[in-house]
Amino acid sequence: MIKINLLPEARAEKVARQPMITLGGANLNNYILLGLLAIGLAYAGINYWRLSSTIKSLDREIAEQQAEYDKLKEIIAEVENYKKRANELERKINVIEKLKANQLGPVRVMDEVSKALPDLLWLTNMDLSGNLLTIRGQALNENAVANFITNLTASPFFAEPNLRVMQQDNRGVFSFDLACSFTYTPKEPAAATAPRG
Repeated sequence: MIKINLLPEARAEKVARQPMITLGGANLNNYILLGLLAIGLAYAGINYWRLSSTIKSLDREIAEQQAEYDKLKEIIAEVENYKKRANELERKINVIEKLKANQLGPVRVMDEVSKALPDLLWLTNMDLSGNLLTIRGQALNENAVANFITNLTASPFFAEPNLRVMQQDNRGVFSFDLACSFTYTPKEPAAATAPRG
């Protein structure tokens, strides 16, 4: 008779039926801890990836802005140079215009005086000192001197002349000396102008 011991088989079956890992109280805490750790690492990894993408994007934007700044820096330097040149040219133009105005001043005086000259009168000396014009001349009669003074008064460039001296010599020729102020910007012309004859 053969005896069979079934006990070890039963034990083997029992061992085979038991799960390899048991979910006892201590093991469940470990699984929860491992799950939280995995979630934390995943969250940190995602944040790291997001922040690193943001940093790369900002670095690209900074590089683009720096390149644009470098281009604009050259343009700004050109604009500054242009402004300096424009100011220098404007200053030179002002000097030239001032010189032209000063150059035209005596021409304007002579032109206006020649327009005011009546017949039978001629000039011997004209002196312009600042705004004061001194005129010396001779005339064949007193009416010619009076007409000259009237014509000067009628001009918008002269103030009323002041006759300082008028004398007649032994030949009957009248010598006169008068002064008046001259302006380069004309005043309002007189309402009624006397004839220039």
